[in-house]
Amino acid sequence: MKFETRSQFIENHPTRVRYDNPKMYRWTSWDANTPFAPVYDIPVYIDDCGDKISEDLVELLVTNDIGSRETWTEYNIFSRKEFVVGLLLDRIYQVYTEYMIELKEDPLPKDKLWIRGWGIKLNEDEDIPHHAHSFHENTYLSGNISLSNLDTTTDYYFPYIGWYFNYWELENKFGKMVIFPSWLEHKVQPNNTGEVRFSLGFDMFTEHTMKYISDNRNYSSVLQNIIMLSERMDHV
Repeated sequence: MKFETRSQFIENHPTRVRYDNPKMYRWTSWDANTPFAPVYDIPVYIDDCGDKISEDLVELLVTNDIGSRETWTEYNIFSRKEFVVGLLLDRIYQVYTEYMIELKEDPLPKDKLWIRGWGIKLNEDEDIPHHAHSFHENTYLSGNISLSNLDTTTDYYFPYIGWYFNYWELENKFGKMVIFPSWLEHKVQPNNTGEVRFSLGFDMFTEHTMKYISDNRNYSSVLQNIIMLSERMDHV
């Protein structure tokens, strides 16, 4: 079998777990034969939020000038009262539920989940450098939604596998929603399309994170202050 790109190598890597549901992508390490063999579990779910929600989100971002790289940590788009925000929240929760069921995990109810979202506007030559959203014991889930139909990708770097095959490049189609563990590293290459690229990112938190911050509140912590902008999902 011939693969033309590194992304195709990753999608056909022997550690990929095949699901009947084509939206589920997952790679898990083989059973270890020594206590030092690498262990990983990389579950990624790809769906969409629909054209209507996506179109209304673009209008929301443009009309209210949301998406600046300088202010993305200062607000939560899920605190807004526009009707589309509630629709988006419900769609995210629906996709999250399907994702958890595929993983044979119990989805948490909305009153046990918090969410913070932000708009992203990339002008010509702007990029999003390699990063991850969380590396701690309370890490949960993150996601992104493409709100432009341009020739761009979001590139995910898998532990261990990425050392050999570099990034898994996912095409950014209008309305595409991707949910993944918050520790999964990723980036967006420079926008060379000649048009503005819009997207939306979000982080989901459990009560473990919120309780930890409540019990260890540090008002000088930028990270804590960002997370405390989150809304409980049943309040959106």
